[in-house]
Order: sequence, then C-alpha cells, then structure tokens
Amino acid sequence: MDKVKRIGTIALSALAAFAHRYAAIVVFVALMVILDTVTGLIASVVNGEKLSSERGAIGFWKKMALFAALAFGFLLDYFIPYMLAYVSIDTPFGAVFGIVIGCYIVVNEAISVCENLYRCNNDILPKWVVKLLTESKEQLDKDSSEEE
Repeated sequence: MDKVKRIGTIALSALAAFAHRYAAIVVFVALMVILDTVTGLIASVVNGEKLSSERGAIGFWKKMALFAALAFGFLLDYFIPYMLAYVSIDTPFGAVFGIVIGCYIVVNEAISVCENLYRCNNDILPKWVVKLLTESKEQLDKDSSEEE
C-alpha cells in the first residue's frame, strides 16, 4: 500500500508542476480549438454547406494533431534542458518550446475563427482586421514555404 501511495504522490506532484507551468496555454489552446470548431460549423450551416461525418472526422484528427504538437513542445521543454545538463552545458534561458508552439496554435486558430466569422457575415468584423489577418497568414505561409 505504501508503494501505491508513493507512486500516487509522485504522479500528482508531477501533474501539479505541469499544471502550474502550462495550464494557461492549454486552456487557451482548448478554448480556441473549440471556438474554431463552433464557428466553422456555424459558417458551414449559414453557407448551406452539407455537414458530413467524414469531414468532421478529418477535422477532429487535425485538431488532435494540434494537441500532439503542443505535447511535443512540452516534452522538448523537459528533454532539452535535461540532456544539456547531462552533458554539462548551461542554458542561459528556460525551454520555451511548449509556450511558443501553444501561442502559434492560438494565433492560427484565432485567424481561422475570424475567417469563419467572415464567412458567416463579411460585415461582422472591421475590414481592416480581416485584411490584417489575411495578410499575416499569407506572410506566415510565404515565410515557411521559403524555408523549405
């Protein structure tokens, strides 16, 4: 019984440390994913597009890939400092991969929410907001395609 208590204590302590560092970004990512999904469904209905379970399943797995990327960032946050310490290399900063990846996901989901709202009613947002977001997304796509 003591072994179970010790394992439970270790697991809960690890979870508490994880939640303290990453709770906010996980909540923001989850909220933006939900908001993007809801506004996407609304836009489809408003535009008379047929909802299909196949399209929904593909969208679901794409959203799960976002959470996998986020988890990968969190893993890097622990792995890289651990390995650098193992080979006696000091890092001048903490690992920020999880936060950076999370922020990137939130921004992309926010752009998608705006696009969905624009599909519902192109007067729902100020035109400069839509233009700014569209140009930002095009610039991000351009920069990432230049690196490949």
